[in-house]
Amino acid sequence: MSQYVIMTVNFAGLMALTAIAFGLVLKSVTGDHAQQALFGVVLGLGAAFVSLQPIMFVHGLQIDPRNLFVGCAGAFAGPVGGAISFAIAAATRYFEGDPSAYVCVLSLFVATAAGLVWRSLCWKRGKVGAVQLLLLGLGISLSYVCTFLLPREDWRVVFSSAIPFLTITNVIGTLVLGGFLERERRRRLREDHLKDQASVDPLTGLKNRRAFETAYEATASLQSASLGMAFILIDLDHFKKVNDTYGHAAGDRVLVGVAGKLVSRLRDFDLTARFGGEEFAVCLPDTGREDAMMIAERLRRAVIEVGKSAAVPELTASIGICWTPSPVAMRKAFDSADRALYRAKLNGRNQVIVDSIDVGGAAMLPPAVPPGEPDRSVPA
Repeated sequence: MSQYVIMTVNFAGLMALTAIAFGLVLKSVTGDHAQQALFGVVLGLGAAFVSLQPIMFVHGLQIDPRNLFVGCAGAFAGPVGGAISFAIAAATRYFEGDPSAYVCVLSLFVATAAGLVWRSLCWKRGKVGAVQLLLLGLGISLSYVCTFLLPREDWRVVFSSAIPFLTITNVIGTLVLGGFLERERRRRLREDHLKDQASVDPLTGLKNRRAFETAYEATASLQSASLGMAFILIDLDHFKKVNDTYGHAAGDRVLVGVAGKLVSRLRDFDLTARFGGEEFAVCLPDTGREDAMMIAERLRRAVIEVGKSAAVPELTASIGICWTPSPVAMRKAFDSADRALYRAKLNGRNQVIVDSIDVGGAAMLPPAVPPGEPDRSVPA
């Protein structure tokens, strides 16, 4: 009896360590495939370690709950993690040298497949509770049907002693280990959600100013030799009048529409943000000066399109650009673009002005794209 108590305590400790390692991978590793691979390694090692203390031996056949770990790998780590975990557990089982190792390897494969089926039916649909974890444990236990491949004289002992114990172990194990893994996953999802709330403008879905500044500095630090870098400020003209005339609901529709145009008209690696109120910011890495002016003019015309579709025909935007041959600090780029934007407002609004600064920060003469002319040809 004491042997089973020690085994149970060790087994529980191993499940806790596995869950802790699972949580560390979630926090420290980015990328789905990388996470799945490391999850597979963690659970595969768990399967290997649990084999060091088998539950019993039946006619020389080692009985241990390693199927639980590979089944959970398929369920919580996906195909990549499941395959890695299976490979580790199967290799460990094969090199133990048992003549019936092929039966155990097949059983591990079935357990992994059961975990993947459960993942498709339950986990991906967001349905993970005690009942679903119980079903996972029973599904993993179906892998013991491979016992019928053993010699017939072993069936009675295995089915009367080993299988019931392993099934109970799988059910309890999935409730405990699966519960640990799911708790860590949900905690990470909550943390990610809170980070999103802290970095995303709730109305438009664009980055907020703080998130944009962080992304800008990261982009600037990574950019080396290139065509240059542009920082653009877009301010909707007389936006208070839009709210006063058409209502705040119409104003919100305009802001959402402008955000959508920014996302659709820019490249995937360009940065966009709502800086507050009716002001938006854009960062264009690896962009020449003339291209930056052309893109800004295209965005100015896109704002007019939003106004027409939102029944706000007088909607226009003033745009200021800071273009530099190499990246500069966010504050320097903002001040330069803000000067250009202020000049655009003074010159009558609804226009684009660029303010170029050299690496040392000295301002150069800011040329302007003439106001108006919303229908003139601009390359798409």
